[in-house]
Amino acid sequence: MADDFNIEDTGIPNSLLSDKNKSGTLVSVLQDFGNDLTKKLKKNLQNSITTVTSKSLEQSIEFTVKFISKEEVKLELLINDYYEFVDEGVQGVGGMNKAGTWSYLKKNTTSRFSFEDKKPPLDDLEEWSTWNNVNPFAVQNSVFHRGIKATNFYSDVVNQKLLNDLYAEIQEVGGEII
Repeated sequence: MADDFNIEDTGIPNSLLSDKNKSGTLVSVLQDFGNDLTKKLKKNLQNSITTVTSKSLEQSIEFTVKFISKEEVKLELLINDYYEFVDEGVQGVGGMNKAGTWSYLKKNTTSRFSFEDKKPPLDDLEEWSTWNNVNPFAVQNSVFHRGIKATNFYSDVVNQKLLNDLYAEIQEVGGEII
């Protein structure tokens, strides 16, 4: 939903807000930051996925800038809530096959997420399984035991360096007044 708040009414000097498309304004710095962040996240995600997907995670990535008041600007990254599982991966439970002849190799042993004793929901795997022409029950079992490999599509982009760079750019256009 679009915000009807008029940024010119925030009390921020017109020299910083003047033209939304003019470089060197606070608005342009924040919009450029959001556009660059969105592009980097989408590119990183595309590069890390090796199978056919619905692209719903990629399509969910949006960035908004809202001037709330003279003292407050809200930067919001919108992304499907399961992005953390794709970014960090999920630890599988491991184990042996029923015959005891081989063990499952875990794809991830460092994630803070793990399946423990509950398999991933079949509903979440059916569409992907259909596109990739594989049995959804086999995928569910494999993901449960082996886990999900981390992509780091988010954590490689959104980090302290990114925030430090944004802060420096804001200071360059006089953002210390905010």
